[in-house]
Amino acid sequence: MQYEIETVGRYKMIHIIGNMTPDVGTKILDEAISECMEEGFHHFVFNLERTTYLDSSGIGIFIHCLCDVQQNKGSVFIIAEDNQVYEVLVMVGIDRLIKIYGSTAEFKSEHLHDK
Repeated sequence: MQYEIETVGRYKMIHIIGNMTPDVGTKILDEAISECMEEGFHHFVFNLERTTYLDSSGIGIFIHCLCDVQQNKGSVFIIAEDNQVYEVLVMVGIDRLIKIYGSTAEFKSEHLHDK
């Protein structure tokens, strides 16, 4: 798994590339998210458009991030195309906790003005 982090308005958009499984990459990603929070960022978007596989370790990162940002009135969103990764998110009920957008454009059209 690889990831890229970019700033989009007040959000840190985290692009996750490849398989999101329990490995060194997920631990490093979790640490990178914590560093962003320490720098004062509390609004995150997980972009899963280039994610090919997702298991419980990925779900755990989303939940951990959500719990942390709620203490600072932050927010977490997910961008996931309608594919196997999306189906896993819905199957475990993440869509009841975190709003899921079908594309980056859909997310930006709703939040771009929200800087």
